[in-house]
Amino acid sequence: MIYREPRYGYDGMFDLRIVDNKGKSFVMTVGGNQDLFWIPENHKDTTTFEIDDSDSFVYEIFTQLFDAVKSRDDKYRPVLKDNVITFVSEEWREEESNVLKIIQEKNKFVIDFIKNQNMEEWSVPHRGCAICFCNSGSRVPRVEQLFMLMFNKLAYHTKEIETVME
Repeated sequence: MIYREPRYGYDGMFDLRIVDNKGKSFVMTVGGNQDLFWIPENHKDTTTFEIDDSDSFVYEIFTQLFDAVKSRDDKYRPVLKDNVITFVSEEWREEESNVLKIIQEKNKFVIDFIKNQNMEEWSVPHRGCAICFCNSGSRVPRVEQLFMLMFNKLAYHTKEIETVME
């Protein structure tokens, strides 16, 4: 299930909450610098989410994302191998960054947030398991754009998503 949530203090802006079939969720949000972030709700307890075809709307969204990445993947820095999208967060250097894996299995997608434990490189603490898709300066701009387009379509142009007012 996907819920659209108004951003507090930002009139007309929304975050998206993706809830899997076990009730676990992660948030898609745009930061002040217009970068897209995917953030697990409780990264200490949950970093893996499953979207199966029982939620046909969300499943179709991830199918479309997967197909788009297949057609636009960067040939020099591919993020797709076989049935796995591996996106290294762009908020930090690659050696220090968290990693997002989206695995396409039969009738489901497994979304796995992998926290980088390499804190020797840089002493600034990372924000949980957040994944950053840089709006400018992306390592793989053709792929990053697909994630941003997906967010914008869902947050602002899709009528099937319920808006939750807190």
